[in-house]
Amino acid sequence: MDDQLDQNPGQLQAPVGYVDVRTRYNTTRAVGGLAIVVVAVSQFPIHTRGAVLAAAAALFVADALYRRHHGTSALPLLLVDVTVFCTVLLVRGHSQSVEVAGFLYILTAGMLLLTLRRIAVLLSYAAVWAGLVAALAPISDAAEASTQTTIFETITVLALATIVVQLLYGAVQALHTATARHRTALNSERRAVRLKNEFVSMVSHELRTPLTSIAGFTDTLRESWKDLSTREVQEFLLIMRQEAAHLANLVEDILVIPRLEANQLRLEFVEFDLAGELRDTARLVFSGADQEYNAAIPGGVVVSADPIRVRQIIRNLLENARKYGGEQVLVEGETRGERYMVVISDNGPGVKEEDRERIFEHFEQATKGDARTNQGVGLGLPIARKLARAMGGNLWFEPRFPTGSRFCFTVGLVRITHDAKVAAPPETGDIS
Repeated sequence: MDDQLDQNPGQLQAPVGYVDVRTRYNTTRAVGGLAIVVVAVSQFPIHTRGAVLAAAAALFVADALYRRHHGTSALPLLLVDVTVFCTVLLVRGHSQSVEVAGFLYILTAGMLLLTLRRIAVLLSYAAVWAGLVAALAPISDAAEASTQTTIFETITVLALATIVVQLLYGAVQALHTATARHRTALNSERRAVRLKNEFVSMVSHELRTPLTSIAGFTDTLRESWKDLSTREVQEFLLIMRQEAAHLANLVEDILVIPRLEANQLRLEFVEFDLAGELRDTARLVFSGADQEYNAAIPGGVVVSADPIRVRQIIRNLLENARKYGGEQVLVEGETRGERYMVVISDNGPGVKEEDRERIFEHFEQATKGDARTNQGVGLGLPIARKLARAMGGNLWFEPRFPTGSRFCFTVGLVRITHDAKVAAPPETGDIS
């Protein structure tokens, strides 16, 4: 029933989440109810009112023990509490101290743990029982006020007061916890907004630069192609092709993120020569760059992976080395059991120790804001790591001695042919 009481999404929530205080609250209920059982059995004849009082308190204890780890709403247990209290009053008779303590307990618990609609249900139920108690409960006379009765009333009031105190303490703790969670969530939201704004700014810049270049050279060719030499036309077309490739790579990196996050990226594993993919990608990345690269992986290293995604990993790592590395980039590899490890190292400034994990987060870069000196949107390294892991490998950073960076990734090894075992001259490039 209680799951259907709050179907209005606009209804106010309870001040304190019941689940947050459930265990401690019900433990205190159980201890208080057990004390009342002991007093009822020891102070009253068990064949008369003592049996009823003990049974009612035992029901209270059993319900509390069960609800220590069950239930998501406080309404059912408070309905049980009202039933038990009023049953005790019907059997025991009117007791102003017990009635006041019970009313304060029910009201405090309801206001802390229930929504307004559920408080109304609880108070309506309590009002019905209050009417029955007023009509049917006996009124104790002076002779009835024995030591037994006084002890029972005192223990009952103390038990209810202890439950209220424990509930208030748990509520304060829950509110502190909720405040901390809210603060954390708010900080995360602010960081997400900041990252989104930085991402939009960086992507806008990354898109605008090649588009402007392509548009400019297109207009030049359209208006003056007759006056240009063949060499100039070829040069302009090559630049336009490179800028178009840069755009295509950027779009591919952006589109692959949601598919990786949702584990919906389709991978087609085939066997291929790793050196061929690496050298073709290196030529494209370092075309027009003023850095030297040295690819020391021989042909004949056959791996099993998705060649498109391996090429994307290599491209992102090489572009990272081109932008942030020094004047030399070295690509080498070695066998690691059933995997082949590729290492792309450079002699640049390296990565600070505190940034060595942050660079693998989306939209993060070693230099940010006005300090940024290179293009990029901070997607290359996190995408490369996720792609490597999606294909069963891994990707990580290592410092290079005495200076520089080493980015290593592993891919499934199928075999190494005889050609790879024979020393092969490395490919070097200095395309400036």
